Amino acid sequence: MSRWISRKPDYHADITVAIPHFVTRSCTLLATGYAKLLQDSGNTIPTKNGLDISSFAPIMTDLAIAAITLDSACVFRIAGEGIRQRFAHKLVGTDYYNLVDPARRSSAIEAMDMIVRTPCAFRVELLQQYENGEERRAEACVFPLRSDEPNIDGFALFANSEIDPPRSPAAMHPILSEFQVVRRDLIDIGFGLDEGFTDLVPRHHASLL
Repeated sequence: MSRWISRKPDYHADITVAIPHFVTRSCTLLATGYAKLLQDSGNTIPTKNGLDISSFAPIMTDLAIAAITLDSACVFRIAGEGIRQRFAHKLVGTDYYNLVDPARRSSAIEAMDMIVRTPCAFRVELLQQYENGEERRAEACVFPLRSDEPNIDGFALFANSEIDPPRSPAAMHPILSEFQVVRRDLIDIGFGLDEGFTDLVPRHHASLL
C-alpha cells in the first residue's frame, strides 16, 4: 500500500479572508505585506525586480525567493538564515524539487507552477522530520512575483516558520531529513483558482485530518 493518499486543498476566496487562518508570525506578516503589494500594483502581480525586500526585514530569517521555470525547476535565489539552518545547506542555487520526496515531485512541480500559471497563492501545513528523531509542524505560504528575466517564468516569494517549538537546546540545530505537506489552502488573489489540483499527503496523517 502506498504511503501517500490524494487530498483536495481547501480554498479561500481572497487574501483578506485567508489571513486570519495563518498561525505563525512570519506567514501572517508576509501575507499582509503581499496584500499591500497587490493593492499598490493595482491588483496586478508584483514584479520581482520591483520588490523592496527590506520591507520584510522582521521576517527575513524565514523568507525565501525562488525562480520558477515551468515544468522543470524552482531554484532558490534568496534563503533566510532560519530556513538554511533547518536544511543545513546554503540553499541558494539549489532546486527545491530536489529536496522533495521523489513520489511527490510531480505534485510539487504542479503546485509551484500553479502560482505562476493561474496565478494564485497558497498556505500549507507541513510535518518536518529531523535526523535526531524530532517531528515538528511548520507553516509555509507562497505568493507569486512576475519575472522580467528571460527563461524565468515567475518567482515564488515564500515564508516557512515552525509552529511547534524545538525540543532540542537552542544552541543545537538538528538537520531536517524530510518534510511532508499535510494540508494546503489555495488563495485566490484575483485570478481564480485551479480547482482540479490534488495534493499527495501521508496516508497515516490524512486519516487524522
